[in-house]
Amino acid sequence: MGKLYNEEKVLYFANQAQGLHVSDREASDTDLSNIVRHLLGNRLIEKVAADDSGDYFKTTLAGERRLLELQIKWRTSRNKDVTEHRARLAELED
Repeated sequence: MGKLYNEEKVLYFANQAQGLHVSDREASDTDLSNIVRHLLGNRLIEKVAADDSGDYFKTTLAGERRLLELQIKWRTSRNKDVTEHRARLAELED
């Protein structure tokens, strides 16, 4: 079976209001756990909370920028409008 997660998907979920939840039962060698470790190491996400079910992560400013860059690349390759994404990216870079 292929990967269930990629960098863009993890950043997308972490950028939502509720953040990304990673269960404490998540194995340490899955694509999700590897991507989360990578994003944490690059300061693109941060741990914002934890409870008895796992940890919660949110994007940092750099993480939101990276997400927008990935979304623009994907949407451009499929001839989809990127006006809103570019506008938000410009806001973040000011």
